[in-house]
Amino acid sequence: MNTPYHYLSPISDPADFFNRSSEITRITSRIAADRPQSVSIVGGPYMGKTSIINYLCHPDIQSQYLDKPDEYILLQIDLKKSAPTTPESFFSTVSATLKECTGDAMEATFDGFNNQVKKLMQTRHKIVLFMDDFGLVTQHNGFPLEFFSFMRSVANSNDVGYVTTSPVQLQKLCHTQDIGESPFFNIFTTVTLEPFKTKAARRLVEDPAQRTGRPLSDFTDWILELGGSSPYLLQLTAHFVYAAGANGIDRKTLEERVNKEARPFLEEMWNTHCSDTEREVLRQVYSDNPIERRYQFAAEALERRGYLQRRGEGYALDSQLISRFVQHQSDTSLWKRLLGR
Repeated sequence: MNTPYHYLSPISDPADFFNRSSEITRITSRIAADRPQSVSIVGGPYMGKTSIINYLCHPDIQSQYLDKPDEYILLQIDLKKSAPTTPESFFSTVSATLKECTGDAMEATFDGFNNQVKKLMQTRHKIVLFMDDFGLVTQHNGFPLEFFSFMRSVANSNDVGYVTTSPVQLQKLCHTQDIGESPFFNIFTTVTLEPFKTKAARRLVEDPAQRTGRPLSDFTDWILELGGSSPYLLQLTAHFVYAAGANGIDRKTLEERVNKEARPFLEEMWNTHCSDTEREVLRQVYSDNPIERRYQFAAEALERRGYLQRRGEGYALDSQLISRFVQHQSDTSLWKRLLGR
């Protein structure tokens, strides 16, 4: 059944985009400056980074934040579709996007990109490159320091801006220390996507269903308990509740389905995005044990990413879905210790 909730793929229709108004304002104020400025959008997995890029690149939205949209060339560079491994392959992707946007390709070289920028500026155009998951570039050893120095020079000398996304600060995703310390990263303003506050989370759950004439008001609190502050878990949970509405809602059955669907996300959170220390902190919070002072930094990091929430002087797990997953991990760990494995 079709539902107004989107958890399987990034949002592409601006009408389905909710919240993030302060982040959008910060980003657009940089893009719309007299000379476009660069922005690094940082947020954890499934926090809405690609959805923001899609939103900003939509023609209807451009006309809202740009006084003269016709003077801008906004290029949405798809780095995930065919991850570039060299500057030449990167510029080839830029060329293909440029041709699709303007009908005019360029030579896939440093000089080709620089010349194209000059050409567009001669016709009073400003250029913004939207590069989702730019860490694919900074992490790849096919991109030398020269590439980043060049890109910085182009942005500083012309009406060019870059908007990137990454799960952490780009400097932490560089394949060499020299690149991580490059002045290239100094041109960026960082905008961090944080978990939703209670009001924003409630709106994400209630508004889409309300627009269809089938409100979920009676189930909002339950959905918030299950999904917590995670945009992904909230969308996922609301999707299943909405889809079940016509046939009656059995909460126990639905909770099992939601938990099963959320499992890959939670496993990625646990195995890829949490350190050993952070996993231990999650276990300790689940067991209602106080956090040792030496682990306080890890607890604060987990709070910023929406895995924990403040509760008085301590912490609680952010959602029932996370709590259930951590319980499973704790039980598994206990059995391994008992069996000596």
